[in-house]
Amino acid sequence: MKTIGVMSGTSVDGIDVALIDDDPLRLLASDYMAFDPSLRSKLLALIQNKALTAMEMARLDADLGQAYSHAILAFMDKHQLSPRSIQAIGLHGQTIAHLPDNTPSNSWQLGHPAWVAAQTGIAVISDFRRTDMAHGGQGAPLAPALHEALFKKQGQSIAVLNLGGIANLTIINQQLIGFDVGPANCLLDEWCYLHTGNDYDHNGEWAKSGQLSSQLLTAMLADPYFQQAPPKSTGREYFNQQWLNKQRRDLSLSAADVQATLAALVVASVDQALSHSKPAPEQLIVVGGGVHNRLLMECLKKTLDCQVISSVEKGLSPDDIEAMLMAWLAARHCRGQKTDLQSVTGCRQAHVYGIRYDA
Repeated sequence: MKTIGVMSGTSVDGIDVALIDDDPLRLLASDYMAFDPSLRSKLLALIQNKALTAMEMARLDADLGQAYSHAILAFMDKHQLSPRSIQAIGLHGQTIAHLPDNTPSNSWQLGHPAWVAAQTGIAVISDFRRTDMAHGGQGAPLAPALHEALFKKQGQSIAVLNLGGIANLTIINQQLIGFDVGPANCLLDEWCYLHTGNDYDHNGEWAKSGQLSSQLLTAMLADPYFQQAPPKSTGREYFNQQWLNKQRRDLSLSAADVQATLAALVVASVDQALSHSKPAPEQLIVVGGGVHNRLLMECLKKTLDCQVISSVEKGLSPDDIEAMLMAWLAARHCRGQKTDLQSVTGCRQAHVYGIRYDA
């Protein structure tokens, strides 16, 4: 069964599209389309709690649905795909609020899936996170199920680290475990943009020019989230500039020093999270945009007591995994297959993920 997956994550940089065949599971094609700068600015402002009217929110939802439709149609045209050849589209949408500890819990993704289905002529499966929450789960992370399908090796303890806006960790052992570790690219990119005007710190070069502040690192790691036992998930609602400003308010540091310490936080929080894994993983496979940050990868290799590799060494681009996840969950939905993430999100039972929007 061929399905398309569409993902835009907490980094809010653009749209990843992937085509898979689920039997056997393999990636057939992938592509990326950057967000229009105006749309990205509106999304970031909303995520950073800028107030919008209901009418402005509705327009943003529609604009995002249009952007997803354009990305999918361009992808299909490039790869000469007809709607008839695709069983479904798995559409994540853009998360604007993730509230796992609210009662009732909720996670809100914009992207107008009904519009995308009508524009592409293909059924869309969406609302993956809210179906998990409806069954008592955190709604995130969902990727561990795919990580297990892709990377599990009999008799070997393996971990998978996704360095997106938020870092999440999967431990593939006798029991599948997964959780959000803490901030990764979201704080690094936002701090870099505020102080340099660049969207991201290329290869961590700016961070390298600064000095790590042990005081700031200790203050950040003292946040209760890092001590909380899984299942747990988080997002920009918690780890944002307000959070960072609170941690550094009594410290006199250069902007580059803060960047260096944010990079150290990513590595230290991953190291701390892995220290609780028994047995310790023999290998850490890194996926997501943070793979391209040379400083982060070098520090992970120096700090962790296991082999650290990019998913490239497993034959998969680190940029394609999340879109593959959406395509894979869509295929499982179409087959009526339940996915069991009880040990990851804390949901009460295995269930079919997503809601279907017919074309």
